Amino acid sequence: MLPNPLGFWVPAAFCLILASSSFPLVSCFGLYPQNSQLYASSRRPVRVKIVNVDRFGAKGDGRWDDTQAFEKAWKAACSSTGPTTVFAVPKKKIYLLKPITFAGPCRANNIMFQIFGTIKASRDMKDYENDRRHWIKFESLQNFRVKGGGTIDGSGQIWWQNSCKVNTRLTYRICGQAVTFYECNNIIVSNLKFRNSQKMHVSFDKCVDVKVVRLFVAAPENSPNTDGIHVTATQNIQISRCVIKTGDDCISIVSGSRNVKATDITCGPGHGISIGSLGAGNSGAQVSDVVVNRAILTGTSNGVRIKTWQVNRIRPTHSLLFFPSAQ
Repeated sequence: MLPNPLGFWVPAAFCLILASSSFPLVSCFGLYPQNSQLYASSRRPVRVKIVNVDRFGAKGDGRWDDTQAFEKAWKAACSSTGPTTVFAVPKKKIYLLKPITFAGPCRANNIMFQIFGTIKASRDMKDYENDRRHWIKFESLQNFRVKGGGTIDGSGQIWWQNSCKVNTRLTYRICGQAVTFYECNNIIVSNLKFRNSQKMHVSFDKCVDVKVVRLFVAAPENSPNTDGIHVTATQNIQISRCVIKTGDDCISIVSGSRNVKATDITCGPGHGISIGSLGAGNSGAQVSDVVVNRAILTGTSNGVRIKTWQVNRIRPTHSLLFFPSAQ
């Protein structure tokens, strides 16, 4: 048993406790006391760098623009030379962000992006003029973890009411995905809440070796294009124990994706679990090795489906779908 800075004891063999001056972090990797030093059960110290966004000027009051503070904090985390770096977003606060990219490659070998509070998108559509397709983007990262139990809120209402699907008098307007992982390898996204995305809630694009665990995704049933988890050109992705309630597909899998496993998924309302659309614009498309197991779909417009355009270039696939326990 090891003591921790919060005043109670934990078994060293199981979980150790991370603490800073303003919030606790729980980790099963080791004990992170206030001096940012990790003590494993072997009592061998390992240096850990904690990057708290508040120390870089973030206010977390839900009104102040915290984008610049997050950018400064990321620069410090990404350039860290220690074995483990924690990018910390404290609890009980709301951080307002404009579009932002957390880009690698980083010098840090292992970064944990810990979200305990709420990250909320700017509602000013002018803030998205430089990139209407993305709000939060993680790019070119390896050995990366995002977790913490906090909330990512896309403030999607302002986008939905200006959607041509909601108001047919409006022309098509590009709107962004809430969170995008682009060209990332060996990543884990776990124990987070995603709400009210502008469009898709979380997207994996050209990623390899991904685990998605215990996400709660929610948007109104009539919100347009608010897919829960979107997978495109991604290989070796496991999605498990997620609850998804949106206005579009709970999980959507499109061209270039291979070895996709979804287990213990609770879906609905929404459009179900979909492969596609495939072949838009007379393009070639291929998806292979998709397994869905133990899925519960309630109040969805579809169950599980494959959506294709009427073209001749959809390549045949193997091991495409298995639903031994879908309900």
